[in-house]
Amino acid sequence: MEAIDSVLLVSGTHGNELSGIYLHHLIQQGLYRTERDSLSVETLIANPAAMDKGLRYVDQDLNRQFNARARQNAQSGNETRLAHSLRETYADREQQMVIDLHNTTSNMGATLILLSSSPYYKKMGAYVKQQMPNAYILFEDQIAWEEQAYLCSMGKNGVMIEVGAQAHGALQFEPLELMKDMLTAVLDFIDLANRNALPALTPNYEAYFYLGPVTLPLDEHGVRTAMVHPRLDGRDFEVLRRGDPMFITFSGDDMVWDKDEDVYPHFINEAAYCLSHVAMELAQKKTVSLS
Repeated sequence: MEAIDSVLLVSGTHGNELSGIYLHHLIQQGLYRTERDSLSVETLIANPAAMDKGLRYVDQDLNRQFNARARQNAQSGNETRLAHSLRETYADREQQMVIDLHNTTSNMGATLILLSSSPYYKKMGAYVKQQMPNAYILFEDQIAWEEQAYLCSMGKNGVMIEVGAQAHGALQFEPLELMKDMLTAVLDFIDLANRNALPALTPNYEAYFYLGPVTLPLDEHGVRTAMVHPRLDGRDFEVLRRGDPMFITFSGDDMVWDKDEDVYPHFINEAAYCLSHVAMELAQKKTVSLS
């Protein structure tokens, strides 16, 4: 992979996720340093209209507008215009890395989301994990880069930083500090990789590989018949084995994970997924090898 000569640091893709928005303010005030010797960093509030309203989005989710299918099905509105403008301005920058900053209501700590498992991104995960042993590395490489709809995929290189748990519209100290720490590690990695100065990296580390969403049980009227089980709620990236409780009905009956494969739920009870009744996303845990 060629050296990355610039970073586009995006906040406010979702207008009610304040960790990234306030980190943007800190950068503007000189209270958080992004400068690195081998690259330039440009900061951007992606969806100012949603931010001003304190909403995730105005018309539709901006973070789902960046693949061919989304463009074909695009409707007029704020996020459609923004996605077009962002692509026109930034997508053709060959040696640019897009870093998109998010926070979640789920208890995911600091999570680095990588859309590719190429050697470069595997090394990035290894470096971040060395700097932040409690961080989670989540690969969402189950589809090709060109099919990804996330904002960070609008060019050739991009990642997402996700921190939580934090209520949408709120700002909390610990998630903001986690975001600072992870962003520092990612920027340092890019700079060190550019200069062929990476330290020795642990050759193997544990990471998570995305499988897909799980929706809540619904009745014939589309009304939920169960909730996330209290023994699972808040336990993102902890193993769920066959027979473990997953949901609980309103009458108190357990609904268990009934497959033989161990899985690792995350984005558990994410508030932004409420309308689509997504209870959680699932991943496999695997060992990533740098060899």
